[in-house]
Amino acid sequence: MDTFCEQVVKRQSGIKQKLISALLISFFAVIELLFIMIYTVIADPAVQIFFLLMTFMVAVVAVTVLIIALPRINKVEFDYSVMGNIFYVDKVINKKSRKKFVKLEISSIEDMGKIEGDNIPSDKYARTRDCSNGNMEDSYYCVYRESGKGKCLLIFSPNQKIIDGMRPAMTREMVVKLFYNKK
Repeated sequence: MDTFCEQVVKRQSGIKQKLISALLISFFAVIELLFIMIYTVIADPAVQIFFLLMTFMVAVVAVTVLIIALPRINKVEFDYSVMGNIFYVDKVINKKSRKKFVKLEISSIEDMGKIEGDNIPSDKYARTRDCSNGNMEDSYYCVYRESGKGKCLLIFSPNQKIIDGMRPAMTREMVVKLFYNKK
């Protein structure tokens, strides 16, 4: 009988997300100030009306972009699912849009372990996917091969139920490494 378990992991807003948010807000604020300064310097009423309309349009675009973009940047969740031999990760943005992020066969995992310091293998990876909660203390790494891409690295934050659900499909070497080689 196939196993099924799932978990939802909410990504914590890291420095990258906060920096992007701050840059977006700063960019639109600078453009608004620039248009307002040009408006106050120009004496021709026709050109003043043009810059006043441009200021209003930029403000509308800025508010629209900030209302749409900021929640998408800061509200990201990952849905882990184990169904038999397949491990799925779906990326859920703003609790509305769902995308398949990763699909891999558990039996084809080459290396896996808990992240403790710098113990991630330092090979060259064709793709590195981080679908963790942002806290490396309770995250795991997983090395697998993706068809057409090569060796890939996955960083994720599963609970014990997901790890136990993956166990029956893992190779014997992976089970020994993860469950019996405790240091």
